[in-house]
Amino acid sequence: MKSVRGFALAAYAALLFATAPAWPDDWDGVGFVQSVRDFDLARFRPHPPGYPVYVALLRIAAAAVGDPMRSCVLVAVASGLVAIAFAWDAARRCAGERAAWMVAIVVAVAPGVWRACTGVGSEAPALACAAACVWGLSVSRRSPSGSWGPVVLGLGAALGLGVRLSWAPFYVAALGMAGRTDRKRAWGSAAAVCVLWAAPFVAWVGPAKLAALYAVHFAGHAARWGGTIVTEPGIARALWMMRDIFVDGLGVGADALGLATAALLVVAAEQALVAWRAASWRGSWPWLALATPYFVWIGLGQNLRDQPRHAVPLVAGLAAGLALSAARSRGAHAAVATLAMAMTVRTAGDAHARRTIPPPGQQLVDLVRAQPSPKRLAVFGVASVRFFEVTELASSGVVAGSLDEAHLELTHCDELPARVWVTSELAGLADSRWPLRPVATLCRPTRVDRARPCLGVYQWQVTGR
Repeated sequence: MKSVRGFALAAYAALLFATAPAWPDDWDGVGFVQSVRDFDLARFRPHPPGYPVYVALLRIAAAAVGDPMRSCVLVAVASGLVAIAFAWDAARRCAGERAAWMVAIVVAVAPGVWRACTGVGSEAPALACAAACVWGLSVSRRSPSGSWGPVVLGLGAALGLGVRLSWAPFYVAALGMAGRTDRKRAWGSAAAVCVLWAAPFVAWVGPAKLAALYAVHFAGHAARWGGTIVTEPGIARALWMMRDIFVDGLGVGADALGLATAALLVVAAEQALVAWRAASWRGSWPWLALATPYFVWIGLGQNLRDQPRHAVPLVAGLAAGLALSAARSRGAHAAVATLAMAMTVRTAGDAHARRTIPPPGQQLVDLVRAQPSPKRLAVFGVASVRFFEVTELASSGVVAGSLDEAHLELTHCDELPARVWVTSELAGLADSRWPLRPVATLCRPTRVDRARPCLGVYQWQVTGR
């Protein structure tokens, strides 16, 4: 059986590598790629809170493969394997080997999980740490005192905090679920590992500088651009969360495949409720308690409109719960198996689109690269121009929030560029005093790019420079 499991993990890794895109998906991803060679929070390489354990993993991978982008993919794929392996064994301990295979398959093929395990971002290693926490809880609850369960639980939570701090409600809740006899070992190992990564991180950045960066970042996140309940109140947040979980995470949609997936989810959920009710809800409440703090946190404090990645742990947890219910009910087997096939088809389509259609920022770089004398072309934008930073055209992309800011930048140039482009991200395009000629509209399917599926590019005829 170990050989079968090993073969399955190897096949999963091969598929993840084969479908990984050759570029970061967004502004944050560019910062992670840059952090492999130049760690600088003030320049958003990466952005605060800094992700010290994730960056350390990227640098270890870069020592093996040499290329920053490939190191990001290697960490994502390896993390996916670790997450699925932990999920498999935790399910086996809870409900047997059949349940283990169903959990591993359904979680592995979920579109949201697949995306996390093939791209640049800390979600995949954070998911691996979360799976380690779940494994540790499953071991400590079913094994005599002295097992490795609480130690792995503490390690998973501590490393997870250094990988992705925003998942703290999940990791802390996992530590809080440790049994009375295991609590000291779990919290002790977590505290020790947190000190091991936090001390060098604080020393590297500097305590005063780190405090100042955190204050600015969290104030901005809460009040201006983070997409929290403060900046985006109302029922729309609940709708975005449902979209992030079910549409982006599990594959529901308005097309035939999406509607079939929705129907299968309803059937699987109904069977799950019957199965858990027949078992008097035995074993379900602790896992609900584990997911609830994170559910509340992202509902109030995260960008749900543009970043479905925040729902990844909820997607994985829901997929695992449906698979576990199938192990308890014969009637659920067919529904969950068919659901897994539908999600596989959806994941294949999303992965193909994401690998073959670059994000608009990367398309902009490619468009400039195809121009005659591309280094004499200046492009003003916001998030999109950050993609220039990891290319030979780094000097061509200039950050500006408005046309007035772009004009000010031009007045400070020693040598004016031959041509100037601006993107639709800039404020002031509609009432521009200068002529704008459309150059291109760069788009990506909304299923794989919620933040900015389309980007307009204009040639700017600036006078009076």
